[in-house]
Amino acid sequence: TASGPAVSEWAPNTAYTVGTLVTYNGKTYECRQAHTSLVGWEPSNAASLWLLK
Repeated sequence: TASGPAVSEWAPNTAYTVGTLVTYNGKTYECRQAHTSLVGWEPSNAASLWLLK
C-alpha cells in the first residue's frame, strides 16, 4: 500500500516549500508560500503562509 506524503510537526527556523504538510496543535496545514519559519509564524497565526487542511 502506498502511504501519503510525510507530515511532520511544525518547527521554527525550518525552511518550508509550497505544498509541505505539517501538523500544529493537532491540525494539518499545507504551506502556501515558501519561507523559513520564525516564532510567531505558527500555522494558526499565519494564514498567508499556511492553509488549514
